[in-house]
Amino acid sequence: MKEFPPQCRPEGIYSAKRACYELGICYKTLRRYRRLNLIIPLNPDNKFRSKYSGSAIIACWENLVKL
Repeated sequence: MKEFPPQCRPEGIYSAKRACYELGICYKTLRRYRRLNLIIPLNPDNKFRSKYSGSAIIACWENLVKL
């Protein structure tokens, strides 16, 4: 995980690949965070093309920093 906050716009919509890049994690870790409800996608019914809001990415990073 990156030690600096993500540089994404809070109102933006990002793919899973970009969310992984912003958080500095791999896709398997993103799936685990999704199962633990640390990050919630915009389209939870679609498991194959998840989209994440910038605010969700930033909130996930802030929650992980607290741990």
